[in-house]
Amino acid sequence: MSARTFEVTVEREGTWWVFEIPELGTGGQARNLAEVDYEAQGVAAMWLNVSPETVAVNVTVKGPEHALNEWAAAERDEQEARVAQARAAERRRSVVRELRGQLSAPDVGRVLGISKQRVYQIEKTADAGKTIAGSSAPIPR
Repeated sequence: MSARTFEVTVEREGTWWVFEIPELGTGGQARNLAEVDYEAQGVAAMWLNVSPETVAVNVTVKGPEHALNEWAAAERDEQEARVAQARAAERRRSVVRELRGQLSAPDVGRVLGISKQRVYQIEKTADAGKTIAGSSAPIPR
């Protein structure tokens, strides 16, 4: 027999975590978040007059709105930074490809203020991204 699952929402009120089980029109409280699942499962089982093993809960924690908004803004900033970092890396690969058409790796390194090993590393990264569709063979240059 599968357990019946109930959606539970919980938020901090004073020193307690207060939860609601809307489908049953009831709720309860717990001293800490770690206890909410157990307590909510027990309340639902008692409400339905069934064994707690036949009840499951899916708990959603409501945090302070300002904190959640700030967290979401930080995630957006992080995503924008990843995009900017990828764009910068592509620009660097492009510069190395262009200069390597005319100069040796040591000379490119000297021009750009990086080691020849870094030039080779950037080249290898650039070449790894250029493969023939459906093949792992690099595109001839």
